Amino acid sequence: LQAAPPDTCFIHGAVHALRDAVTHKGWVRRGISLRQPLPLPPLPAPAHRPNVLLIVTESVRADAFCSAPPPRCKGRFLDDVAADRIPMGRLTTQAPGTLSSCVMLWTGLGPDADMKTMLSAPVLWEVAQAVGYRTAYIGSQNLRYEDFAAFFQRAGLDVVTSAADLGGAGDPHLGAPDENATARMLAFVRGVESESPGTPYFATLHLSNTHWPYRIDPALQPFEPHDASPWSDGVKLHNHYRNSVAMQERKVSEFLRDLRALPSWDDTVVVFVSDHGEEFREHGGMYHLTSLFDEQVRIPGWVVAGPHALDASQREALAAWADRRTFTRDVNATLLDLIGVLGARGGFPYADRLLGRSLVRPPSGPDPLVPLSTVSGVWEPDIVKYGILQGDLLVVRGAGGHWDCYDAKKDPTEHARSKDPACLPLLAAAATTFAGAP
Repeated sequence: LQAAPPDTCFIHGAVHALRDAVTHKGWVRRGISLRQPLPLPPLPAPAHRPNVLLIVTESVRADAFCSAPPPRCKGRFLDDVAADRIPMGRLTTQAPGTLSSCVMLWTGLGPDADMKTMLSAPVLWEVAQAVGYRTAYIGSQNLRYEDFAAFFQRAGLDVVTSAADLGGAGDPHLGAPDENATARMLAFVRGVESESPGTPYFATLHLSNTHWPYRIDPALQPFEPHDASPWSDGVKLHNHYRNSVAMQERKVSEFLRDLRALPSWDDTVVVFVSDHGEEFREHGGMYHLTSLFDEQVRIPGWVVAGPHALDASQREALAAWADRRTFTRDVNATLLDLIGVLGARGGFPYADRLLGRSLVRPPSGPDPLVPLSTVSGVWEPDIVKYGILQGDLLVVRGAGGHWDCYDAKKDPTEHARSKDPACLPLLAAAATTFAGAP
């Protein structure tokens, strides 16, 4: 299943064959493989091409990182360098796992897309490269996990750098130190400025150190008492996690300070999101990949930009989304809009499945019905959950096979099952979206 010695690979194969023989389920495993990208249509050169930097962090839930600016939310370090940030609505990922959520962010697809579709749909870097951007993926993530590195081999990237290249990756879950990734990204940006003046960049900075076991700085532990053990009291482990997020907030703030000092900042947009959240026994579980409740799918999301990168109407539109539920697919549409190609999206492969709304355009219409799942075309979970979310209404199907409805507006903890008739359209959509799903 991963890079492993031959005897381990043999055992995996034998167990898989035995399970097929016993269960008679001869399914083919999902996962990451080499992409077979379908061609893009001809794309006209946009009139304005700002630099766009997407920062994706790891396992950070919405209540752990300030998306709103002060005084609505006070960021310990972020307020010093990004007090002008604008939240991207009440952002929600469509899958509580890294591989699924990231592939959906980069393609704009939903979790109901199959493996072939997810590995052939256009990704953001390909689109940006097609209209003249320099592109980069620089991350502290361990891309040897589940062959994730294969996804980036044919993705329109000029530069690919991950934990194996950055050094210091002592724990495969934590990846390389995030500061190694931020330093490499600054070097990339400075290189574009000096070597290709006038050429914009579209880059992704993928952080990792807030994944379990949650890297911390012993000199920065504001949340007490804390304990790193997953078997400890849930409050103590949650505090340990919050200390890890505080350390990352400090590093992101330092990075933004350096980025804002560069000549290119005037025409640069930074978009910050997380891949998914993290649970600390709110619904009886730990970690992520186990449920579709808000602690695992509500994520931080905000934008900060130089004075020429966004115009006044785009900033006003972004602010208008502040209290609306938004999704990973909307971030994808927003990034396409920022690089000037959203109007051409109708000609993309799988265009009928690209349903994201640009958040730099004013909101309109009712909240959409959006599928969520622990399953995707590139991920087979241990715990299978399917759901449909519309605003604050969630219908979710668990291992028991029956659907339950929750109203996060009336019950923010999502523990009381709702009997509201408004749940019925979500149930109908779920039955259609996940028809035939195991």
